[in-house]
Amino acid sequence: MNNEFYFCDARRGLASLAAQGRCVQLCYIDPPFLTGRDFGAYADRYASLEDYYDMMRAVLQGIYAVLDPKGSLFVHIDERTHARLRLMLDEIFTPAGFRNEIIWAYQTGGRATRHFSRKHDTILFYAKSPHAYFDAMQAAVPRAQARANHMKRAVDEEGRAYRAIRSGGKIYRYYDDEGVPPSDVWEDIAHLQQRDPERTGYPTQKPLRLLERIVRCASRPGDTVMDTFAGSGTTLEAAFRLGRAFIGMDSSPEALKTVRARLKDAEMTVRMEDGGIEPASRAQE
Repeated sequence: MNNEFYFCDARRGLASLAAQGRCVQLCYIDPPFLTGRDFGAYADRYASLEDYYDMMRAVLQGIYAVLDPKGSLFVHIDERTHARLRLMLDEIFTPAGFRNEIIWAYQTGGRATRHFSRKHDTILFYAKSPHAYFDAMQAAVPRAQARANHMKRAVDEEGRAYRAIRSGGKIYRYYDDEGVPPSDVWEDIAHLQQRDPERTGYPTQKPLRLLERIVRCASRPGDTVMDTFAGSGTTLEAAFRLGRAFIGMDSSPEALKTVRARLKDAEMTVRMEDGGIEPASRAQE
């Protein structure tokens, strides 16, 4: 598969893809959150709010340009940027492109006393067309983990647990071991703990399970998955593990180093800021 990493600003990388006539099936981005912090690997600071939103508009327009007609975009944000980016996405994808506002809820961190504790991120899901590929059953969870509502629980003659409900004179059984697609509130994927063995040392890293869910539902094996703020490389690893090609972009040297180490078993072409190309090879630390 043609795996690539663009070691440059996302806007430049996207312009290069567009010039090549390339397209991708799925894009997930976890852009800066406007925290004002310096994370070492990158600085989440901008001269002004308008500088940030001008950058994001250019990136989102660039993604739209290289997205397959049946492709989708997932934008991972929080309360700082949610309102303006939702409106921006409606402009670029049109309101008809909106599919979901996914709430990823978690319990890590401290507790606030001056307001309710902020314990979720938002993932905005947009499709480029009504024909965009999506299969929620690829992320099915056991029915026992889903909400049971008021249904009665029982066990059949074969020992399988189920819940039943009567409707229209008929009894419907829903077995606990049958899969059901998740809703738009994801509480079953934990935030990475400080000593989690999955951690790479890169700040703001997201769990692999989170990205695997998105990749499974919105792409198929052989498709190309892109992340223009690749960071720790979680999206790229999820794509590689699930048989998709990947395109990553990031201007942080620490991101490139982390991706090389994390995806050492993947063949990857690295395209440098100055236009230089490191031919496809096994990623090296």
